Amino acid sequence: MPSPGPRAPVVAWWASPTEDDGGARVVYRGAPGQRLWLRYGFEGWQEPVEQVELEENGPGIYVSQVINVGEHVAVDLACTDGESWDNNSGLDFRLWVRFQPVDSHLHVSGRGPGDLGIDSLRTAMASAGIRAGITSWVDNEMLEGLPLREAGLHPLVWVRPGVTDPAEVVHRLANGFVGLKLHPTVDDYRADDTSLDPYLAAVQSAGLPVACHCAPGGADPDHIRALAERFPDVPVILYHTYLGPDEGRRRAARHALELPNLYLETSWCRSGMVLELLDVVGPDRVIFGSDASIDGMHHYNRWPPNVDGSETYLDVLVALSRHLDRESVHKVTARTTERLFRFDAGAGAS
Repeated sequence: MPSPGPRAPVVAWWASPTEDDGGARVVYRGAPGQRLWLRYGFEGWQEPVEQVELEENGPGIYVSQVINVGEHVAVDLACTDGESWDNNSGLDFRLWVRFQPVDSHLHVSGRGPGDLGIDSLRTAMASAGIRAGITSWVDNEMLEGLPLREAGLHPLVWVRPGVTDPAEVVHRLANGFVGLKLHPTVDDYRADDTSLDPYLAAVQSAGLPVACHCAPGGADPDHIRALAERFPDVPVILYHTYLGPDEGRRRAARHALELPNLYLETSWCRSGMVLELLDVVGPDRVIFGSDASIDGMHHYNRWPPNVDGSETYLDVLVALSRHLDRESVHKVTARTTERLFRFDAGAGAS
C-alpha cells in the first residue's frame, strides 16, 4: 500500500453532534482509486474485532461506516487493500473516543532513524492517537530545519544560562517557538539561578510559558518554585512533576497548590499518581506528557511497561478517560496545553 501522508493517516469524528449514539466514523487518507478495508478493535484489540470496507469520499479520502464504540474509550486500527497492510510500522493506529490528546513533553533529535528521530516520534504518536505536541532538543537550530508543523509539533527554545543569547530567545519566540525549556540537570545549574532572569523576562514579554525538568538536585521543586515566585506572570511547568520518589511529586503538588503559575506535567507518573495530583491541584493545573520518544516507536505502548515499571502510557490515558469527567479529561489531555502554549491543534471530539 502507498505510504501514509505527512500526518497520522487516520482521524475520527463523531457522526452526530453528541456522543449519545455511541457512533463515530473513521477517515483514512491514501492513494485514490483503491478498494480498502478497515480492521478495528478496542483498547488493545479487545473483542469484538471487526473489518469493514471503506468508501472513497473524494480523491484519496476513505470513510468508514459508523462504528459503534459503546462504552469503549479507544479504537485500534489498521488498513488493508486485501494484500498488504498499513499498520503504522506494525504498531497500528489508535483513536480516542471522547478526547484527542496533545502531548506536552516530546523530544526530537533530527531526521535520523534512531529512537529520537522525527520518523520514530511520528510513528509513536500515531500509535497512541496523539494529534500534536510540544517538543524540544538541545540544538535549537536543528529543530528549525525539521518539518515540525507537518508532524503537529511546536518547539521550545532550549536555554543554557550564560550561553544562550537572550536576543536569540526573543527572536525564536517571535518566530514559531512556543516557550522555553530549562534542564538544570543536564546543563548543571540551579533552577532558581538569577542568571535565568533575562530569559524569563523575554518569555514573559511574549506571554508564553517555561517548561523545566524537575528532579533531585538543581532541578528540585523547591528551586523551581523560587523561580516561579520571581516571575508570577509566567506559567512554569514542572516536567515529570518530579522525576523521583512520590515524596517529591507530592511536594511539587503542594507548591502548585500554593503558587497559581505552577503546573504539573505527568511524564513517568503512573495513573494512580496522576489522579492523586488531580485531587490536590485540580484538572486546570495538570497536563499530560510522556517524554516521547525516549523509548522509540514503542514509547507509548512499550512492553515491559515503562511508566514506573507498571503501566504503559496508553494505560495511563485509558485510566484518565475512565476516571475523569468529560470536561476534566479534555483539560488534562489537551486544552490546558493548547492554552498555555497558545496554539490550537484543531477541534477535538465533541
